[in-house]
Order: sequence, then structure tokens, then C-alpha cells
Amino acid sequence: MKTSSVFLRLAHILLREGRVFWVAFSLVTLASFFQPLRPYLYRYVIDYPLRSGDIQALWGWGAILIGTTLFHAIIQRAQILFTQRLAWNVARRLRQALFSKVLRLSIPSIEKYPTGILYTRTLTDTQTLQSTLAETILVIAGELLQLLFLIGLMLLVDVQLTLVTLMVMPLGMWASRYFSQKIRESFSKVRLYIARMNGYLQDLIQSRELTDSTGSEPSLWQRFRRLNRLYYLSYRRVVGYFAWFFPTMETVTLIGLSAVLLVGAYLVQRGETTVGAVVAFTLYQQLFFRPFRIIADQVNSLQMGLVSADRIFRLLDQGGEEKAGGEVPSTPPPYEVSIRNVSFGYKADQPVIEGLTLHFSPGRVYGITAPTGSGKSTLFYLILGYYEPQQGDIRIGGLPVSRWDKRRLRELVAYIPQEPVLFEGTLRENLTLYDNIPDEAIWASAEKLGITAYVRGWSLDQFVGAGGTAFSAGEKQVIALWRAALRKPAIWILDEPTAHIDPQTEALIYQRLRPLAKEAIVLVVTHRPEARHYCDEILSLVATHAA
Repeated sequence: MKTSSVFLRLAHILLREGRVFWVAFSLVTLASFFQPLRPYLYRYVIDYPLRSGDIQALWGWGAILIGTTLFHAIIQRAQILFTQRLAWNVARRLRQALFSKVLRLSIPSIEKYPTGILYTRTLTDTQTLQSTLAETILVIAGELLQLLFLIGLMLLVDVQLTLVTLMVMPLGMWASRYFSQKIRESFSKVRLYIARMNGYLQDLIQSRELTDSTGSEPSLWQRFRRLNRLYYLSYRRVVGYFAWFFPTMETVTLIGLSAVLLVGAYLVQRGETTVGAVVAFTLYQQLFFRPFRIIADQVNSLQMGLVSADRIFRLLDQGGEEKAGGEVPSTPPPYEVSIRNVSFGYKADQPVIEGLTLHFSPGRVYGITAPTGSGKSTLFYLILGYYEPQQGDIRIGGLPVSRWDKRRLRELVAYIPQEPVLFEGTLRENLTLYDNIPDEAIWASAEKLGITAYVRGWSLDQFVGAGGTAFSAGEKQVIALWRAALRKPAIWILDEPTAHIDPQTEALIYQRLRPLAKEAIVLVVTHRPEARHYCDEILSLVATHAA
């Protein structure tokens, strides 16, 4: 996305903040007027009260200058407060939009993104943009407004000295544009390598047991060193451009100041200007190139913010969202599930499921046995509507899954993988997933599920660490069953729920299958012979190709 397009889109988002934006913009405009006003007042004091020796007038003008300075400080404080509030509002809205976008992305689409990329967009990029809006864009806008006021006051003081000052302006603009472009390109690579390192570290931490057991630390360390080196080199290029940018802008400022002093001295000798005007223009000369120095000082944040904004907008504009809405059967659950001649493959020439026909009825427990690569997980994804079969169809309650309202469908399906997902927070939050469910209903669900004796010693307020570190594998599975039972699903899908748990907890979970199936369909993937005693029917899937 072009820089101009990013700016226009940011401007549109800022305008949507309404009153907060206009108050912040008014304060920025007001504050930008005071800085160029002071040299104008100094010029008047030097040329009139000071030159005539009017001490009483000097005291009065001194009070005016002090009052102007204090009022300027008050305006600046209010400006900071409102610009910070404006930046926070924009960042909050974008963060919410990104979170909503990620939730709406279909499973095939979201699998295309590395985890670190989505983390960076939602958290790091929005934080960077917030800092850019609060400390960079509006600050630069104020400096540019100050430049307009400055040129207007300079023309009022002396037209000839104004033209001398403006002659140096193209040189400053060229230097600012050239280095800004180079720094932006460099920062794009900086952000790229940050995202890659985030994704790499995320994957590495999540697979720590694997890396420890395979003894692959040296090779993993080498990859991290390569990523870190690429990040360092990209950032060093940014520092290198800064090292040239600041001296260049200082040189431009000194050239302009020298020209003003030389021409000003000549005009004073000829009586075409005054000493006060020359003094004012020496101050104006410093202020005139202040916007360029501010851009140089803020270009780091500015470029990072623009890159972050570009990446945020690209993700928000990305397609792949799951279609909202759909149909639901006219009759309430429980529903039958019919799978007729279904074929599916993630690649057209590599079918995972081929010609599969099954029928599941409510009130029954179905055991599914299958070798690795036979498509059992894929079958569950098809039932959940994450993917659509290339041939055949799947009907739930007589309605094809492709026509179902996917949100309503997934409210009816409880999918419990081998490794249940637990969030950092209280046990209550993990069970309710932050819904407003009374404690009485939570304990009633445990009693109906028949796990009251197992969970009696637990407190709903006890803390659950990230990933459920305070609980054993069996306890995690019990929590997953308890959480699903709160929503009274019509279809239960348990993917090897006893793969990593002790025999006692395994027996408890299998004993719960029959109560679960009273008004629902229970599909349980298992390779344990003990599970067969709890199932009404055993189905075997055969791999269609090597996984």
C-alpha cells in the first residue's frame, strides 16, 4: 500500500473520532501559533520600547511575554492529554477490529498465517501505531502548521529576508524526503525480521519437549543467530541513514542562518530593515528548519508507525472470512448426521477421504478407530464446516452442512482434542469462557455429568496457569468435558481423550460416554481396547494414501 494511501486511511480513522479529534487538532493548531509569535514580539520590543528607552513599556511587554509563555505551556499540556486519548481510541478500535478479523477468518485462511504474524499485527503493530499517532503524526502536523504561521509572520516583518530563508527550503525538503524514503524501506525489513523472530520463538517454546528430546539445540541456536543477525543488519542500515540525516539537516540550517545574517547586515546598513527584524529572523531561521529536524527526530517512530499501519490495513483487507448467516433445521435437536459418498483432499490429487458413507443416530456412542493419516481429524473438520467436501455431502438434521449457519452449528458440536485448551485465568473463566453462567448451573452440570466426586475439592476461583500447568492431563480432560457439557451439545467429538491419562481417570471418562449420549451423538476416537465396552458401534477408517 502506498504511503499516501496509508495516510489517507489513517486520516479517515482519525476523523471518525469526532469531538476528540477536533479538540486535539484545535489544540495542536493553537499551540503551533505561539512559537513563531514570540520572535515577532521580540522584534517589536527591540525596535520600539528598547530603542526608545521606555522602561515602563518594557515592564509591560515583559509581563505580556511571560503570560504568553505560561498560556502556551497550558495549551501544550492539554494538547498532550487529548492527543494521547485520540491515539488510544484509534489503537483500541483497530485492535478490536483485528481481533474480530482473526475470529472471523476461516480455518483454511488462518492456517496460512504464522502464529507470530497474527500476534505482531494485533499487539505489537497496534501499540507502535498508537505511539506514532500520539507522539509523531500529530506532532509533525503541529510543526507544519507552525511553519505556515511562521512564513506568514516572516512576510509581515521583512519580505526580502523571507525570500532569502525560503531559498534554502528546497534543499531541506530534498534531504528530508530522500532519507525518509530510505529509512522507511529499512524499517520494513526490521519489522519483517521481528515478525519472523516472534513466530520462531513462539513455535520453539511450544515445542520445547520435542527440541529437548531430539537434542537439536545447536541447529535451533544457529537459526536464531541467523535471524538475529538479519535483524541487526537491517537496523544498522537505519542507524546509518540517521547518522547522515542529522548532520545534513544541521548543515542546511547553518547555510540558511549565514545567508540571513549576511543579507540582513547589508539591509541594515542601507536602512531597508531594522536590527529587531534581523534578530527575529535569526530566531525564525532556527524555527524554520525545526519541522525538518522534528521529522528527522521522529522519522524512526513515523516509519515504524506507517509500516505497522500498512500491515494492519493489509490484514483487515485480507479476504478469507467465513460467511456469516445461513440456515438451521426447522426441528430442534437432537439431529442425525448423514455422510454420503464424501471425498475430500487438501490437494486435489491427494485425497484424504474417498467415497466415505456413514450414518450417526442420537442416543448412541460410536467408537472410531483409524491409523494415522486415515482422515479422522479431517472428517471432524468437515462435520464442523471448516472445509467442504469435493464430492458428496454431509447433512446434520437433514440440512447440508454447507447451508448451515456455522455459528449455530458449532454451538451444537463439542470438539475435544487430545490436548484440551486451557486459558490463563480462573477455573470459572475456563469453564464458562467468560459467559455469564451462574455457579449453581456450573455445579449442576458437573452433577449431571457425574464428575461431582472427582471435582469436589476444586474451587471455581482457583487459578489456572497458561496451558493448565496446575492440572494433570486427566484433570484437563475432565475440565474440557465439564466445559462442553455446560453448553448441552447435540454432537460430541472426542479425539483420543484418554491418550495421556491414568487408568482411573480413563475409566471415569469412558463411563461418562453413556450419559452424554442420552440426547446426543457421541463420536470417540480411540485405540484402547477398553473403550470398545462403552461404545454401541465401532467404525474403522482406512487411510487412502500415505500421510
